[in-house]
Amino acid sequence: MHPVANPVDNTHYDVIIIGAGPAGCACAMALAHSGLRIALIDKHQFPRDKVCGDAIPGRAIKILHEIDPAFAARLSAFTEKLPTKRTVCYYKNKKIDFSWNLEAYTATRASFDNFLFAAIKNDPAIQTLEGTTVIDVIRSKSGYTVFTKDKNIRYECTLLVGADGINGITAKKLAARQLDRKHHVAGVRAYYSGVTGMSDTCTEVYFDSKYLPGYFWVFPIKGGLVNAGMGILSETVVRKKINVKNAFYDFIERSPRLQEKFKGARLMGSLQGCGLPMGSHWVKMVGDHFLLAGDAASLIDPVSGDGIGNAVLSGKLAAHQVIQCFTADNFSAAFLMNYATLLYEKVGADMRRKTSVLKTMARLPFLFEMAFIAGQYRIIKKFMK
Repeated sequence: MHPVANPVDNTHYDVIIIGAGPAGCACAMALAHSGLRIALIDKHQFPRDKVCGDAIPGRAIKILHEIDPAFAARLSAFTEKLPTKRTVCYYKNKKIDFSWNLEAYTATRASFDNFLFAAIKNDPAIQTLEGTTVIDVIRSKSGYTVFTKDKNIRYECTLLVGADGINGITAKKLAARQLDRKHHVAGVRAYYSGVTGMSDTCTEVYFDSKYLPGYFWVFPIKGGLVNAGMGILSETVVRKKINVKNAFYDFIERSPRLQEKFKGARLMGSLQGCGLPMGSHWVKMVGDHFLLAGDAASLIDPVSGDGIGNAVLSGKLAAHQVIQCFTADNFSAAFLMNYATLLYEKVGADMRRKTSVLKTMARLPFLFEMAFIAGQYRIIKKFMK
């Protein structure tokens, strides 16, 4: 017997989206004028923190503009952002300087995700359910039943969109997702004040041969803060018995440039950990009456570490697929596979190519150094982006 035996409410939606991060919000935004009855559920009350580098890439902003014509005006009024014009990457005594043509920003995920969610919350076409923890999803005759922890309430839907991250219930329950350390990064992030030598419009990324293919980032945040973090392939963490939090401080000590930047800096709060599902292999993301988006579909770019851009893209493509399903009255896994195929064509194939090159460079660090020597060439810069 299911633990929720006597629900006090049974509400049906055409579409339920679980997870109100960038993927879930992008999907909801793209469905707002579809005429479908939609619910967006998240276990948190917004604003809420999310351990991340806090870089909002140009591709994410571009796609959000495409989804919603009103997005530009809202973004202009969003005051918690800093524009990103450049990124500088350092390895040993060499650097590559990228200039960005697309509109990009840094902003804490607490503020940016709340900014996205607020627009959905104010849209009468979308039912938003904050602070609602989903404890199970069960296949029903016409779709899925979503069981919640609080108030003994359940919801029915014809089509379920899982956008609740790698540790959410949808990836585990619907796609039997388990941690694969070959395609997963262990990360840590902290906020600092008093970091010197920073430009508000420039993000910085550092590499060290000891931790390849991992890297260290220093991103400026509004208010004189920086987001500093580090990611290491989980397989490497286990094989070399690395304590990632210790490695964070070791990385700073091993870099004269970082030592100088952090010499008088003050840690704000504590060092927080996170897990990052890489798009270095293609996972199951569709089935009868469901599809997965964002981190639930393991879409973080293995080179740039960008998860938001692919999350927003997947949300947009998911919404397009949802509309096609209702138009054709077809919710089969075979029909939903069109979504996975298109997503693979747009980003999946490229991420697999990048992964192959990156792993070779990690095994042969001299190739990594050669890439920095050749880094002024457009083809190398395009790969690293």
